[in-house]
Amino acid sequence: MPDDRVTRPALTTDEVRAFVERAPRCKVRIHVLYQPPGVNDTVDTQLVDLSRSGMFLASRGTLLEVGVTVEFQFSLDEELVVMKGTAEVVRVALEGERGMGLRFVELDADSRKLVDRIVDANSREPAPVPVEQDARRAPPGGRAVEYGHGTVRITLSAATAAYFTYNPLMHVGIGGCFIPAEADVPLGTGYQLDIVDASGRLVVRSKGRVVAKQERRIGIRLVDIDRDSLLRLRAEIAKLGPALAAP
Repeated sequence: MPDDRVTRPALTTDEVRAFVERAPRCKVRIHVLYQPPGVNDTVDTQLVDLSRSGMFLASRGTLLEVGVTVEFQFSLDEELVVMKGTAEVVRVALEGERGMGLRFVELDADSRKLVDRIVDANSREPAPVPVEQDARRAPPGGRAVEYGHGTVRITLSAATAAYFTYNPLMHVGIGGCFIPAEADVPLGTGYQLDIVDASGRLVVRSKGRVVAKQERRIGIRLVDIDRDSLLRLRAEIAKLGPALAAP
């Protein structure tokens, strides 16, 4: 069967260099599904970084040839696809992080807006609040973000409220937050998440799962929170911090 894939470079060498080096980008990890042409199955991989013009995907399996166009989607879980479109492979990396650089070919208006907001959020992350890695060492009453054995406790304040609103990938509007982490945490890691007010009163207790990573922060989605509890959490966040920007 003849191979009708385009294998010649889609961009000139100078254009690829500009794509790689000049486009403002941010380091962010989430699951990405892509489907090569003529293949029924999708490939599950991870986003490594994102710019307004394209993205770099990690790959432990087969690398596609330059010029191949794929359909893709960013997935935070099976029920939450945050964007999708088509992209063209413009470079292949065998050294360092193995993977492929792709240039966006087609994005709908909402996806384009989300890309812009994700890149922009990288330049205005809230200042980190000290993290306690072991809840047994936390000061009386708890402080900011505390990691225990399979648990995370967040004490709401004007500072920590920003963790629930600033990042367009994961925020309280869709039942999640982006919090600092002093150790590398794999995607898919599960926690019991306790969110308390300044007096230590429990606002929400929920299971959470790491669905995104950005630099030294992790995006946690609350996976079993009911609507009333989520509305209560949103109300508490609204009292403390700026309103969530429209998606």
